[in-house]
Amino acid sequence: MPFSLLAKEFHFYEGVDFERVLSRMEEARVIYLGETHDRKDIHQLQLRILEELHRRGHKLILLMEAFQQPFQDALDEYVECEIEEEEMLKRTQYYKRWRFDKELYAPLWRFAKENYIKLFALNVPSELIKHAREKGVENLKSRYIPPKVKPFHDKHKEFLREALGEHKGTHEEPFFRVQLLWDTGMAYKVAKTALAYPNHKLVVIVGSGHVRRGYGIPERVNFLIGEIPQAVLWIEEDVAYFLFSKDFSKESSSANSSKEPN
Repeated sequence: MPFSLLAKEFHFYEGVDFERVLSRMEEARVIYLGETHDRKDIHQLQLRILEELHRRGHKLILLMEAFQQPFQDALDEYVECEIEEEEMLKRTQYYKRWRFDKELYAPLWRFAKENYIKLFALNVPSELIKHAREKGVENLKSRYIPPKVKPFHDKHKEFLREALGEHKGTHEEPFFRVQLLWDTGMAYKVAKTALAYPNHKLVVIVGSGHVRRGYGIPERVNFLIGEIPQAVLWIEEDVAYFLFSKDFSKESSSANSSKEPN
């Protein structure tokens, strides 16, 4: 591989070194570590960043797309050492609902357990996908979806159309609806967690497609609770890109971040 993800050079619309990336992450309330789900090197980088933030003394919460929110109790019991890892995976239905090799992600949740870091499920239940695909997120009544849903803007749709090209046989509108379900539901969880734990940094382990360029989850967090410092790291063709901003969307809500999500 021509570029090592564990090297010191990143792109911040200009090249910056790893230490500067970490220093900017230290200024953020929410840190998104975008991934390609089946790449071990990216997960190693995620762990390295998590370890370094913990070493620097930050109070952390780890949120993972690999787990769906209805199964939070099993994650709580795992971190509290009340159940073993295999029992946690069984009760969260990991092998059914996520299915990627657990050893890609296990170092992250094991580190959380060993260091008393709260571990939260980020993803929405897959039972919502059929309804969203057929009727849209705006018409979905669920505790996992906020009352107000921010639609996709044109630039985000252009990016999604590029991604859609990799899913042959998939129609555009149902694809957009499901993507909006995931982005909205995960943003709602991030927003509520940020309000509930104002003294913690949130480290979000999620697919790059949900955070690239600040689209998807980050801009919806701003929409829900107002502008807060957020950092995004994502990978494209073996190059790691880094973005730091308080406002990922000109249409973001200006509401005070001490309010409940919209």
